[in-house]
Amino acid sequence: MGLSLLSNAGCAENEKVAAAPLPPAKELPAAPVTGVPVADARWREIKDLSYDSRAAFFAGFKRLQARLDEQISELSAHRAAMKGDADTKDWDFAMKEVGNARSYLTGTGEIVAKATSESWAQDRERVGQAWLRAQAACARVKASTTI
Repeated sequence: MGLSLLSNAGCAENEKVAAAPLPPAKELPAAPVTGVPVADARWREIKDLSYDSRAAFFAGFKRLQARLDEQISELSAHRAAMKGDADTKDWDFAMKEVGNARSYLTGTGEIVAKATSESWAQDRERVGQAWLRAQAACARVKASTTI
């Protein structure tokens, strides 16, 4: 119930904004529909690597962490540039989840580093779930205000 109260906050304001006429949009070429978010493109590069390819997996995992850190830096810079009168409550709440998702991604990396050949697929899948969680959290931050 508490979550639904938070998600409904500001609906009346959104309706007022939606009623305002929008300028005509510029014609942009349609992006190809792949069914997979562009954000996980690098995850797709490592998601099927075998236990015997652990070195390549961990190199890719480090790239994922670096990419997430870059996204966090960009979001933090945007937050710092917000005007003092901006309502940042939703932004800050969403950024907390990004931090939690970053910690979870790191934790899954530590787990998969200890994986045996028997647990490899399951532990590797946890990394994928953590990556998708982190990307979803970043998307929620971006959606919480105009970037």
